[in-house]
Amino acid sequence: MRILLFGPPGVGKGTQADLLSKEYNFTKFSTGDFLRGQISLSSPLGIEVKAYIERGSLVPDDIIMRLVRIFLSENRDGNIIFDGFPRTMNQALMLEKVLGEVDMSVDFAVELHLDEEEIMRRLLSRQHCPHCGKIYNNVTDIQENGGICSTCGHTLMKRIDDDEAIIKRRIKVYEEETKPLVDYYKSKHVYRSIDASGSRDEVFNKISEIINEYTDKK
Repeated sequence: MRILLFGPPGVGKGTQADLLSKEYNFTKFSTGDFLRGQISLSSPLGIEVKAYIERGSLVPDDIIMRLVRIFLSENRDGNIIFDGFPRTMNQALMLEKVLGEVDMSVDFAVELHLDEEEIMRRLLSRQHCPHCGKIYNNVTDIQENGGICSTCGHTLMKRIDDDEAIIKRRIKVYEEETKPLVDYYKSKHVYRSIDASGSRDEVFNKISEIINEYTDKK
């Protein structure tokens, strides 16, 4: 099964992808994680990616799709969840082509949605661990760690891009570049919409219902 999780910043895509990975044994593809992985390996592609990042440039789509090909070659037999990818129509079309090359397709494209006020509230309350990358939120998570990462023990920090003006720009970019995917995946009859305003577990249960209904029919 191949699932896409997309939505504006702050809706909990990464959190839900992690929960689904554990519950259903999905392998998660996160563009940022995979880019960092290739860089840490000092692979030829990682060296190329690092050069773009050090220049402050966006990594071109053709390089992103080369990463996707590597990922798919390593995960042909299992369930896959794409976390926040694709971000644009061009990436969606390229992903469809690359999946087709290995006889795969998208089973579900799940959009998590929230109103802007709630997005702002969540992101302005967010902290992350600079060491392992785990994200914590004072709105959606019960904090019992005293500002310390429960995974690796490092001190939590506020992300630089969790600033009100930057958040508004990120929402605008989502509306302009990613929102068009809704109509595209509706035309493929794989689009599902989830209200992400509930708790982490409530949102997870809604996504699980979609997955369970699909697997019951198989």
